[in-house]
Amino acid sequence: MAAQSVEDAIIALIGSGQARTRADIVKRTGLAASTISAAVSRLVDSGAINETEESVSTGGRRARMLAPADAGGVGALIELGAHHALLALTDPDTGITEPTSAPINIADGPRRVLTALRDAITRLEEAHGRTATRIAVAVPGPVDAPRSRVIRPARMPGWDGVDFAALIRQETGMAASIENDARAGAMGELVYRRREGAGADGANPLIYVKAGSAIGGALLIDGSPVEGADGLAGDISHIPVPAAASRPCKCGNVGCLETIASADAIRADLAASGVSFDSNASLLNAARDGIPEVATAIRSAGILLGESLAHIVSFLNPRAVIIGGALSAVDAHVAGVRQALHQSCLPSIMDSLVIESSRTGRAAALWGLTTSTPTLPKENRP
Repeated sequence: MAAQSVEDAIIALIGSGQARTRADIVKRTGLAASTISAAVSRLVDSGAINETEESVSTGGRRARMLAPADAGGVGALIELGAHHALLALTDPDTGITEPTSAPINIADGPRRVLTALRDAITRLEEAHGRTATRIAVAVPGPVDAPRSRVIRPARMPGWDGVDFAALIRQETGMAASIENDARAGAMGELVYRRREGAGADGANPLIYVKAGSAIGGALLIDGSPVEGADGLAGDISHIPVPAAASRPCKCGNVGCLETIASADAIRADLAASGVSFDSNASLLNAARDGIPEVATAIRSAGILLGESLAHIVSFLNPRAVIIGGALSAVDAHVAGVRQALHQSCLPSIMDSLVIESSRTGRAAALWGLTTSTPTLPKENRP
């Protein structure tokens, strides 16, 4: 495992509460104690994590406890969408506040979006009487997390190559981090299940899909997200599907899953047949109200998603497939995914596979961001 991958795994384990000491990390990763010790030392020196003597002695040498940097402060958690941002505050004592929504236009570019976010954070701070000292952001596009850069996003004009965390640090002076929304959602599902005692440790490996206005995916192995060589692992949105035929996609290709199975695509197809909705929220409300055309269209989208996932499930043999995002709130969608997987995968794979909607609801990515480790501008590091 490369040094950077080891450090990323350590940060994820500490942030999600799976490890509190160097010995915990050795046990979780199976790596040599010397490898873990060297990586932890690098992270402590860089200010990414803190190490203090707080554990109870059992007669031998007192273990040193590890924690994310600034873990004791109030954090602002933000998930960006195309037209809205979901925000909450968090701290170790009270957990996550009820998420609130603020209007943005991600196509305005990073600087204008940041201006809108700063105003939204201020309102949130005033509402809760607390001041954030760190910011963690999830974005709807590929992210090279170690370098905190957005990578050629299909739906985020003006963001390619932008180090958004660095921009936040530059403009606010606060510690900041950035992550892909699906990876954050996957981590959020794990953290939430562990917090609720819902057998999270048995859901390994875990595939998480965010099915909303677009489609994103992530894979967790041993509680850590798989990023891939360039941070692009899990990007199922642009898998070609025969049913999409020659439909153009914003990525520049044709026939991508997103063009036929996302909420935006469902709404466009329904509008072409004379059933129009002014937003994805109204589309979902219609599904919950039992309008047949809508429920059928959403179930069909779930089947298409399941057919695409079947190849991945057969190859990886995960323990769980969790469907998050707006469409997961519609039972027909998850039922469609389940139907397609049962039809396409071997019974031996399906026997122990858990397929269900996210337990965190719309807050999945926010829960996941609690595991991130925002870093300070270099001049502010201790």
